Order: sequence, then structure tokens, then C-alpha cells
Amino acid sequence: MAFASQNIKLTPETYQLADLTNFIRRVFALNMPEPVWVAAELAQVNESRGHQWLSLVQKDPDTDQIVAQMEGVVWATKVRDLRLNYGKPLVDGLFQQGMSVRIRVNATFHERFGLRLSVEDVDPAFTIGELERRRQLTLERLSAEDLLERNGRLPLALAPQRLAIISSDTAAGLADFRQQLEANPYGYQFKLKVFTAAMQGVQASPEIIRRLREIGRNWSDRFDAVVIVRGGGGRTDLAAFDEEQLCRAVAEHGLPVIVGIGHETDESVLDRIAHRSLKTPTAAAVFLIERLVATEGRVLQLGRRIAQSGHQITGWESPRLDRLAQANHQAARSALTAETFRTDRLEADLKRIPPAALASASDQLNHLEQLLTALRPETTLARGYALVSQEGRLIVDPDDVRDGELEVRLKTGRIKVSPVK
Repeated sequence: MAFASQNIKLTPETYQLADLTNFIRRVFALNMPEPVWVAAELAQVNESRGHQWLSLVQKDPDTDQIVAQMEGVVWATKVRDLRLNYGKPLVDGLFQQGMSVRIRVNATFHERFGLRLSVEDVDPAFTIGELERRRQLTLERLSAEDLLERNGRLPLALAPQRLAIISSDTAAGLADFRQQLEANPYGYQFKLKVFTAAMQGVQASPEIIRRLREIGRNWSDRFDAVVIVRGGGGRTDLAAFDEEQLCRAVAEHGLPVIVGIGHETDESVLDRIAHRSLKTPTAAAVFLIERLVATEGRVLQLGRRIAQSGHQITGWESPRLDRLAQANHQAARSALTAETFRTDRLEADLKRIPPAALASASDQLNHLEQLLTALRPETTLARGYALVSQEGRLIVDPDDVRDGELEVRLKTGRIKVSPVK
């Protein structure tokens, strides 16, 4: 062929595609004989038959726009080697979407599948350092907005028994949390509702945020707290809990948020933001149980103090109560004696007043009877007077007389007379 080692000689000759791809492959082999270290972000990660297929990108730090992109692969045999060297949790945590990685790669060009970077080794320290850098930046921004302590300032119920749990429904940590609460030796009853969400990987942060918003929008008055739990994992497994948007959602939530995300030494941003952070789901359950124990103890102590105070007050007030009882007894006896005297006087009055009243009424009745007798028409007629009437009307004025007979009533009879004109 007319190709130089690095330059294609421009000639009118036409070559087969396989010849060109074979040349490109040899160029890469000649110019990149040894693997090189590359820093990049994993834009996409897919697993197939044990192989890890990667989409590597570099983004502009100011605009977040992709400025370079290549495809890569970690062959299944290399995946097994890396897991043996660094541990399966760490390696699996590194190869997650959104992770910044430093990887040692060979640039290979395949005649059929094109250019691809084949991963030979990884630098876990780089990824962990990058996670820590992002973590510190997130902490600085949240601190500047006074969000680090906001959720922690919310009052937590003295007996938090109504709990909204955010976790993966298959997480071992959720089972540990449930078992610890249900087997508590004090017989406390907890009301739990699980809101499922991914607890690892690129979907963890947005799914947890959706669940937090759902609880805040529809369930805030039905729960005492939100609990986020998951099983154990390495530093890279906690990357989702350093996401700024997730931490903001927890900081601004209306309920206290308790987290137990299964780590012993590492601390995520979420641990700093939450109302209370425990190392494991079991520790979170123990915290809730101990809070109820403390509350019950406080109630019992207050009950004893109230009883003691009652006995003391009774002892102090007993002499005064005795004096008051004696004074009340004496006052009652005096009042009873006075009322007895008054009752006797009323009884005497009742015996005296009716006869006198009857006699007075009888005299008045006799007087009225005599007066009525004197005023009767018969009495007046007996003295020689007469009553003159016409057509049933008494005549008291001559002008009242009309034509017709007059009736004159005397003591012993009546007579009819005609008026004189």
C-alpha cells in the first residue's frame, strides 16, 4: 500500500475499507505501544456478559458542555482482576454513571468496531479524591445558605412512632431496621410506611427526592419523622448522598429526617444535613427505641414527682385543712342554731297570723254585706221611693220620657201610668 507510517499518501488510487482500517490500527499500535492514564467522567455504564461498556466524556468546567467523548470497555476478565485487587464493592462503585475516574487504558482500533479504549487498571484514590472535592464544594454552598442545620432545628416528637421509611424494598438494611423495631423488648408499637427508591447509582438521588416531596405533599401530618435507610457499602456507594439537590430536599423538608445508610467511617453530606445521622439502619432503630425509653422514663419520673409533691403538699396543708374543717363545723352549727331560732319564730307567726287575718277578713265581709244591703233597690223602695222606667230604661231625666206608658216600681208592686203632656 502507499501509506507511510503516519501519513496517508494522497493518490488517485482507491483502497478497500479493510485496508484503511488495518492501517489505522497499525498507526495506533505504533504510536501508543503502552497504556496511558486518562481522567474522564463516566457518562454511561452498561454491563453485558460480565463486560463493562463505558461512555467516557470530558466536560467544560464552566459550561458543563461535553468537549471530548470516547467509548471504552472493561473486559470481563479484567473486571474479575480489578475486583480481586481492589475489592468488589469498590470496583463496582467506581463503574457507575456520573463517577469521575482515572483509568489506565490501551487505545485499540478494531476493523469492525472502530476506536475504543480498553481499561487495564483504575485509580480508586482519584475517584475518592474527586468525590471529596465535590463533597466539600457542596458543603460550602449549603453552609453559605444556612442549610446545614435547618432540618436539625425541627422539633422531633418525644415518641416518634409514625415513620415514613425511604429505602429499597429489597435492601438488607430495611429488613434489619424493621426487625430491630419489631423485636424491641419494651413492646413499643411503630407504624411504618415504606416509600421505595433506589439507594445506589445515578437513580438514587432523583428517586429519593421524589419520595421526599411525595411525603411532604401528601403525608406530612401523618408521620413524626422520615427515615432513610440502606445496607452497607464503600465510599463510592455513598456518592448519591453527596448530591446537592438531594441534600437541599432534606434540609428544606418539613419533617425531621433520620438517616442510617450503612457506613462506619465515611460521612456523606446527607449525614451533615439530616436531623440525626446514625451509622447503620440498626443504629437508627436503636435510636428511636431509646428515645421512647427516655420519654417513658421521663413520664414515669414526672408521675413519681407529682405523687411525691402531692404527699408533701397534703402533709403541709393537713393542719390548715383541719382548722378549716373545724371552722366550717362551728360555722355550720352556728348557722343551724340561728336558723332553728328563725324557724321557731316563723312557726309562732304562722300560728298567730291566720286567726287574726280571718277575724279581720270576717269584719270586712260583714261591713261589705251591710253596705250591699243598704244599697239594694229593695231597701230604697222600702223607704217610699219608686223606680220609673220606660221600655226597660230607667228614667232619671224628664227629657228622657217618650210617648208611651211608664212603669213605676214600688215596694209591693208595679203600676202603669201615662205621662202628662
